[in-house]
Amino acid sequence: MTEKSHIISYMKKSFLTLKIITFIVIFFLLTIPVAFMLKDDVNSYSRVLTHEFYSQDNIDILFCGASHVSHGIDSRISDKAFGKNTFSTGTPSQGINGTYAIIQQALKSYKISKIYLECDFAVACRAGAAPKKMGTADFIVSSFLRDSKIKTQFILENSSPSNILNAVLPIGKDKLITLSPKKFLNKCKSLLNGYYFEYKYSESDAGYAGKGCVLNYDAIEDGSFSNDESELPFYPVSEYWKSYIKRICDLCKENNVEVVFYAMPGSDFYLHEKGNYDDFYFAVKDFLAGLGYDYYDFNLCKPDYAFSDHHYSDDNHFNQAGVEQFSRVFCDFFTGQISKKDLFYDSYAEKIAAQNDRIYGLIYHFSDDKKSLLIEPVKNHVVSSRITYDVYALCGSEKITLAEKSSESKFTLPSGKTGKIRVVSYIDGIKQNDCIENFASF
Repeated sequence: MTEKSHIISYMKKSFLTLKIITFIVIFFLLTIPVAFMLKDDVNSYSRVLTHEFYSQDNIDILFCGASHVSHGIDSRISDKAFGKNTFSTGTPSQGINGTYAIIQQALKSYKISKIYLECDFAVACRAGAAPKKMGTADFIVSSFLRDSKIKTQFILENSSPSNILNAVLPIGKDKLITLSPKKFLNKCKSLLNGYYFEYKYSESDAGYAGKGCVLNYDAIEDGSFSNDESELPFYPVSEYWKSYIKRICDLCKENNVEVVFYAMPGSDFYLHEKGNYDDFYFAVKDFLAGLGYDYYDFNLCKPDYAFSDHHYSDDNHFNQAGVEQFSRVFCDFFTGQISKKDLFYDSYAEKIAAQNDRIYGLIYHFSDDKKSLLIEPVKNHVVSSRITYDVYALCGSEKITLAEKSSESKFTLPSGKTGKIRVVSYIDGIKQNDCIENFASF
């Protein structure tokens, strides 16, 4: 082949490469407005939180973690208690990988002096995805990150070659993209009337208190916790979580930032469903002690500071009343107004042992053929022989009595009916719980 032929061949290959690169760039640029218009985020507290985060003059104290954090600390209380500007960066289902990235971004953006990191067992016991694949929670974190280096590192660490394209492109799977005409029109309307740029979060059952705090208005009635399926037990604390905790500790030391580890309290019903909470508590406590840190678990609160069912909007997230009470207890403890001895038991088992006999809630076990129901009381140390039940099938306007003051826990369902099963439990004839779950029998 002549030199001229080599040059022509090289130019053709270069031109082809240029066309491919141009196509990719144009395609990428075109997907940006498409992704923006199809993203279902008009009423997203994560979007509001992100906007507000970057609007601060400075953030002194940062609360980090997943949804327990956004439903935990009201900055109107913590700002006053600490005398500093505080901010919560809890986003839905945020993994420890996301928390690390957000802390990186926060330290890059502000002169933070202290970080409170929430140790939710649902996060701490979560192993890293294999193969690596970013999900909705990760893309929410990615949207929060504005430093290109931190964002790129986050994407590369949490993506494998097979799904890197979905991670990089603005449009793709698990990115809150909606094809609903109703939601698309709502997005257009919010952009035209300016509501989208007011950065508000409001639902019929929830509102926004500012600086990352969400307030749920619904309240669980005391004694009404129930579930129609068994929860997964506590898993061992994952090495994946531990590795990121070590990275966070190193990062904070490098930046001369104090980090404090704590856990938000879930309901006793939620914790007892999953087994022995002390397995998790001591695993985290011992691990952090090995790194030189204390661990403060508010699931071990003594009665004067404990939380009731009505402080929750579900079995592990506070409602407005719960957020207010927890914020005050949290701030009073960390500002020295409540001592560790007065606030905490030494173990969850000690807390339970000190309680009066109690049924936290009921689990409904429907048989595979949907013909019978087994009631499992989620309880502390009360013996089962002292528990009785009233059981009713509510089918429209029809109320069918299945049992009254029965010491049995298994009941036959009315054949061919659908509706709700109401179970009232008693200890020594004294009412404890009143729970309702859906049912369908054949």
